[in-house]
Amino acid sequence: MAIVEIITLLLGLAGFGLQPNPKAPTADQSLQYAMPDADIVVQFDVNSVVPNNYKALLALPNMPQIKASPELSKIVRQVVSEIDGARGIAKTATGIDLATDIYDATMFVQIVPNKDPNFVAAVRGKLTTSVVDKLAKMSNKQAVKVGGGMMIETGANDPAIGITKDGVLLAGTPNLVRDRLADTWKAPARAANTNLGYAQDVLGSKPVFALVLTLSPTARKEVTRKMHGQNFVTDLVARHKVFAFSIYHDGIGWTWVDTNKAGLDQMALMSEGMIEVMRASQIAPRGFAKILLGAIESYKGTDKRVDEIIRRRGDIMKIVDSYTGDGNFKVQVDKDPTKLRLNVRATGKSVSEVIPAGFIGPAAILGMLMVRGGGSSKMDSGPTMVEPAPPRLAPKPIAPRKTP
Repeated sequence: MAIVEIITLLLGLAGFGLQPNPKAPTADQSLQYAMPDADIVVQFDVNSVVPNNYKALLALPNMPQIKASPELSKIVRQVVSEIDGARGIAKTATGIDLATDIYDATMFVQIVPNKDPNFVAAVRGKLTTSVVDKLAKMSNKQAVKVGGGMMIETGANDPAIGITKDGVLLAGTPNLVRDRLADTWKAPARAANTNLGYAQDVLGSKPVFALVLTLSPTARKEVTRKMHGQNFVTDLVARHKVFAFSIYHDGIGWTWVDTNKAGLDQMALMSEGMIEVMRASQIAPRGFAKILLGAIESYKGTDKRVDEIIRRRGDIMKIVDSYTGDGNFKVQVDKDPTKLRLNVRATGKSVSEVIPAGFIGPAAILGMLMVRGGGSSKMDSGPTMVEPAPPRLAPKPIAPRKTP
């Protein structure tokens, strides 16, 4: 695709991003089927990301500026058709519409030395036990009733899949799935300063994405063993109580709980530096864009592509402004020396005003379109000049042999 098409497409992708979810999962919902001794908890609020962005993706081919370019319109329609086709195939096979039927997912992982980790993932959405029946037919396995739900076991060492009586899909280590399908299952306790207590604090803020690490002594030993020697990572692993990182529709945040004051001070200093880098990452792209767009004026009239960039200078700056901020986002830092706890929250009008993450989705789509368009983002450089090969000389005739 030429530079004009790329500019047009990026303007069209400006509507992609993270949306506030008025029905975001509560901590109670996310931790209903939790593993009490999980080393890692990961949550993803699908409804904040997929439905609106998927609608925006389907609308791309009908945008006037995209329809105006036959080549770009063809590529966009092809990619959108392939993605929507895969969605249709998945729905036919499983009964799940990946664009609308999945609300959120939470996964719990326990590190086991020299073995695959134990894990269980809980997926909430418009799900019924009929999903298990379809998956059983696809895998030629038998679906069995467990409590009020259904379950498929694919093998002794393979993950199991089940649907609870309240319509939550579970996938993971077979015995963990089976226990949670039983009528006797109760959500585990979440006392303060425990694995799930810390997870409750993080998930209660309703992030779009969250990662919570509360490594057990066994997990710490396993991580340290694999790191081969003392370093920054092994130091953090050895002394931390919890580390959590969250992404929200309007910013990011992290939590650190240490076991000593010196460690807390270290993390507070590093957090201060991280905030400064985040501010710079917003301002620097704007600065570079202005420098380049100013410098290119000197080449006006030398190339029609350069002239096109100069003509679309306003659109290019609009793209930069859409995916970056001015670095003046709000930051709240709560450092509690008594609890050895550090909470940091950076907030803007959107997540793109805090970190340039808003460009990730559009960049991924742009990459797919470039692949469909020929695998290159280079501007059309005109016909290729081929140097003619030198003329080949005719071979000299061979004289006839004389007979003796």
